[in-house]
Formats: sequence, C-alpha cells, structure tokens
Amino acid sequence: GVLHLLEHEEEYVFTLPSAYARSILTIPWVELGGKVGISCARTGYSATVTFHTKPFYGGKVHRVTAEVKHNPTNTIVCKAQGEWNGTLEFTYSNGETKVIDTTKLPVIRKKIRPIAKQGPLESR
Repeated sequence: GVLHLLEHEEEYVFTLPSAYARSILTIPWVELGGKVGISCARTGYSATVTFHTKPFYGGKVHRVTAEVKHNPTNTIVCKAQGEWNGTLEFTYSNGETKVIDTTKLPVIRKKIRPIAKQGPLESR
C-alpha cells in the first residue's frame, strides 16, 4: 500500500500482515500475523512491525512489536511493544518512554476524493 501525507509531503510504502481465521468450528475470530515493512524515501525512516500470533497454549492475542530506524545513520530511534488494539509502549533512543491507549484515541474520518474522481485501482 501507499499512504500520502499531503500536509507533510511524505509518501509511505507499506506491506500488510497476514490474516488467519481461527476457531472456525467454534467461535471464529481473525488474527493478524507476520512482519510489515513501512518506509518513507523522503525522510529516510523505515519501520518493521511484527504481528505475533497467539501460541497454542497461553499467551496473548493482538501482540505487536516494532522498530523505527533512521536509515541514513543506521540508528534505531524507537521501539514499541504491546497490543495493536490496546496499550502500546514506545521507548525512544534517548531513554524516554510513552504509553498510548489506542482505545482512547479519537476516531478521525478519512478524507478521500469523490468516487468519480478516483482512479481505476483506488478503493474507498
């Protein structure tokens, strides 16, 4: 996928995680798993996000770890861990940490072009 941040004149190219159907014979649910790559050529930053699948016994669902890297200097600027649909803890290279509860973030509607003005490969 490609995400354009118009106000920053940045373009992020990213891959998507795999989706796994679990418990299809009982109460079905979907789990994300695998590695996702995100990069921005303009800023020189990239990130690797790993969606961890739940082990057969024990463990948590929706776990994620991530690492943000400044490629020109080969410096890891931030690491993150937690649950992609819950609480995430970010640790920066200067030792500072921040915690974000994604369930408390405001929902912001996407700004999209009218369907008539979208290209043939775009989707709402």
